[in-house]
Amino acid sequence: MRMIMPNPLISLRSILILLLFVAFSSQESRVFSQETLRLEDAVKRSLQNNLGIRLARQQAEISAIGNAWGAAGVLPQIGLSATGSNAVSDQSQNPTSFIQEKLESESINVGGQLNWVLFDGFGMFANKRALERLQEQAEGQAALVIEQTASATMQAYNNVLVQLALRDVLSAAMGVSRARLDWMEVRQATGTASTFDRLQFANALLTDSLAWLQQNASIEQATTALNRLMGETVESQWKFTSALNAPNSRNDFGELRSRVLSNATVIQNALIARELAGVGVQQARARLSPNVSLMASQNEQSSRFEAGDLSGDGVTKNLSANLVVNFNLFNGGATRRAIQQAKMQVAMAEMQAEDQRREVDRLLQDVWSRWSSAREAYEISIELSSNSELMLEVGESRYRAGAINSIDLRSIEQQFVQSAQFEMETLQRWLAADVELNRLSGILAIPPVD
Repeated sequence: MRMIMPNPLISLRSILILLLFVAFSSQESRVFSQETLRLEDAVKRSLQNNLGIRLARQQAEISAIGNAWGAAGVLPQIGLSATGSNAVSDQSQNPTSFIQEKLESESINVGGQLNWVLFDGFGMFANKRALERLQEQAEGQAALVIEQTASATMQAYNNVLVQLALRDVLSAAMGVSRARLDWMEVRQATGTASTFDRLQFANALLTDSLAWLQQNASIEQATTALNRLMGETVESQWKFTSALNAPNSRNDFGELRSRVLSNATVIQNALIARELAGVGVQQARARLSPNVSLMASQNEQSSRFEAGDLSGDGVTKNLSANLVVNFNLFNGGATRRAIQQAKMQVAMAEMQAEDQRREVDRLLQDVWSRWSSAREAYEISIELSSNSELMLEVGESRYRAGAINSIDLRSIEQQFVQSAQFEMETLQRWLAADVELNRLSGILAIPPVD
């Protein structure tokens, strides 16, 4: 008995149809749950949900609360106290007591105190400046986290757009391969085409379909990475509505460099740290000056006394004011050492600020080089894609005319797909470099939305 072998083409197409049906069904089931998402919306969600930004903002709020004149020691300290007492001493059964009566007394004591530092070598004003620098430092740290989060979100969003565009290219290639296979089956049925050509087109369709399925996995991975940055669930699906456009032109590197060195967040934070170190010198020098303070108090005591038939009320008032001058003549050189240490802190802060400036300048040079090369590569890729598309049209005509075979046509088609992929990849590199330039310029350090 002869074994009936299945048709290879029918088996391959059955598998292909099954895979594509599963993929399309999975996509269609998510359409109804998709929400539109623009690039601005993605950044907004990241700034709202990022825990690092929340912590940085809370730290900035703590520093803002602490930035007060009272915390710097400028305002006086005022206290109020009240004391009540009641005492009973029964001496009626005590023959040794001079007054053999039941003695009762009660009193209420109310007092107020005032302590005010009038002069401390302007240390209190240095303290206030230090609190202001600390607040600016916390806000600068929050701005740094914000721009890093915004940059990562923008690049993740652009990556999703690139992956979607690559899938569109593969979808178009898969549609062309399917149409060619149908055309080849008709020709084979009429005896004008060989089995080899039919299998060549069948393999091309399978290859394009597998690439399309793999591209869907890349889209899922890119979307998952974006969801994590936005603080959304991994399963969240979106309809991405922002266009994948090339960056704006940048021609004046000198102006860009000047803006970056003036506005870069890391440089601004380093300059704040340098100013804070300078305030530390002022705080240390303030200890060389005398300390003048005013201390005042007022106390009023009301009392009542009873001993048998005798009773009496009394009121006592006390008022005092003291002007205290405290001058440290010698403390083992602690003040001088503190001043020297503060000056060394200033020198270190200046070196750190210069180091940050050089690092930003070096990073700017690197990013600008990548931006320029990516722009040139993208311009070349556009021309390459245009030529590949034209070659594909010519190759299609030449194949139908019998001038080239199916292998040559497939090679031309693969060149077209590769050129389209190269165009998307160079555009992604260009966009990533442009986002990095904006981050270095301080443009992305926007306040988060409540």
